[in-house]
Amino acid sequence: MLALISPNENNRICQVEQIDFPVAPPLEWVICPDNCTTEWTYNNGIFLPSALPVFSTADENKATASSLLSATDWTTIADVGNPQLSNPYLGNQAEFITYRNAVRQYAVYPVDGNINWPTVPTENWVKV
Repeated sequence: MLALISPNENNRICQVEQIDFPVAPPLEWVICPDNCTTEWTYNNGIFLPSALPVFSTADENKATASSLLSATDWTTIADVGNPQLSNPYLGNQAEFITYRNAVRQYAVYPVDGNINWPTVPTENWVKV
């Protein structure tokens, strides 16, 4: 398992995934225990289960959403998903658009609390 750590937010664990994906700095992926959750804490390279739930603020969630969007900005370039303009082309550009729409809601309308962030699609490159 991998934990997405936000150094600018006191090393908050933003997300836990099985597979990493590109993220904007200063976010970083760190190998974590299989049972790690976003409620755990990460300090000095150690993951600890939290005795009390930690709730993300709206500002923290907005920052995470903005970073996740930045990491997938490239998927919205018109020629990336167009087989007539790019070879290979991103065959699942529509999945990235759906993902980004879900994440964007938290960037535009941030909320307090822990968010079950959508999983970024895996790139599917198709050669013409």
